[in-house]
Amino acid sequence: MKIKKLVLESQKDLNILRITKDYIVVKAKYGPSKETRIPLTLSKDLSIFVSMIIGDGHLKKSKKQITIELSDKKLIEYFKKICFKIFNREFNINPVKPRPNKKQSWHIPIDSKAIYNLLNQVFEVPIGKKSHTVKVPKIIKSSKKEFKRAFLQGIMLTEGGKRRRGYGLSTASKTLWEDLQILFENIGIPIKNDKWLYKKYKKEYYGLVFKKDFYPILMRGCRSGQTGCA
Repeated sequence: MKIKKLVLESQKDLNILRITKDYIVVKAKYGPSKETRIPLTLSKDLSIFVSMIIGDGHLKKSKKQITIELSDKKLIEYFKKICFKIFNREFNINPVKPRPNKKQSWHIPIDSKAIYNLLNQVFEVPIGKKSHTVKVPKIIKSSKKEFKRAFLQGIMLTEGGKRRRGYGLSTASKTLWEDLQILFENIGIPIKNDKWLYKKYKKEYYGLVFKKDFYPILMRGCRSGQTGCA
């Protein structure tokens, strides 16, 4: 799938200031805004960025803002660095007001129509509540193995963790569950799947698990500072 055509289409409501073979620089047509670099090609960093948003991010309905909230300070700092590397934009990390029986967490608000449109129109991230409807974007499904691996790294950093006697994740989205099984198979990591009824919400949830020996292989080259990352 040609990402360049989709990206250019997603940015048609913004002013394109310059264009190269690898990226375009855009700015909002009206009001004060900052220049944003939008990639025209897929990369490992972009794959991780998209999957971290799918894991713990949110595209607001009320305005063109993306937010991500994480309880791991190193991980959100890593996310901030990825944003700068991809988009040449500096976004602030803000502490979330303490809540009863919850760990301290931090969030990054991303006020950018350009990035919002990229996520929604190119990478198919739903606007608003998304836990039951997220999926692996078509661009990732048809990409090279290195980008599929990077996408899975982002998913594991946000949604994954130790599960049973290995590593895995759970999701409310049947489509994401099915898509991830294919990606793991594509990169040569055998997984087992399961599903169960969450009685409190009367909804089905879906899980994946793989042997712990495969975790360092999956996370090789990940620079977040997380356990298992190189």
